[in-house]
Amino acid sequence: MEEQKKKMRNRYAVMIVKEHEDGSITSHHIGTTIVEAALIIFCAIFIFFVCKLIYDSIVLKNSKAQIVQQIVEINDLTEQNETLTVENDTLTTKVQVLSDTVSKKAATEEAITQEETENATPKGFPLSGGTSTMVSETDGDNPLVKFTVSAGINIVSSGTGTVLAVEDDAEYGTRIIIDHNNGYKSIYRNSGDVLVKAGDTLGKSYILFSVGSENSDFGYQIMYEDEYVDPMDVLEING
Repeated sequence: MEEQKKKMRNRYAVMIVKEHEDGSITSHHIGTTIVEAALIIFCAIFIFFVCKLIYDSIVLKNSKAQIVQQIVEINDLTEQNETLTVENDTLTTKVQVLSDTVSKKAATEEAITQEETENATPKGFPLSGGTSTMVSETDGDNPLVKFTVSAGINIVSSGTGTVLAVEDDAEYGTRIIIDHNNGYKSIYRNSGDVLVKAGDTLGKSYILFSVGSENSDFGYQIMYEDEYVDPMDVLEING
């Protein structure tokens, strides 16, 4: 008898009672199988939602961690970008300063070169001042300007250059030839004491002869590319 009781299972049933308007009552019985199936489905749905809730919580936690990591990376990149921007601005300023410096240096060098070229052209007046007369003449076929100079005036170089030669001159006594290193040569002819020697590098208006009463005649000539040219075409009277 006890074994039979042990083998017996508890069975459950659900009864649905409905009362109609006329007072009659009807009932419906839901079998144990359906109830068990419904419980199983409910448990499955409950477990599913619990698992989904846990999963969503894990995903949300990971998402938050990723967002935090991305924010940190964004902040680092922003800081690096600001640093690079500052460095770029600094480099740009330095490049601009360097460019301005180079431009100024180039302009200065160009101005110096232009001034040197200007000073090397023998167009300066070959006398230091005072009273003098000049006449255009020729020495053979070569043009020449003859100056008659009052005492106390100096004969000076008409441009920068190098003394190419100091030599005897049959008519004037001494001839000084200055090479201006630009195709021009200037020639100074006088009988006074020579104050330079071959090889000397001269500036403009450097004294070549000092004029006295016995050496007042001064002959001046210019050559360009080894051809004589009229000094009056090059000479600046007010130079």
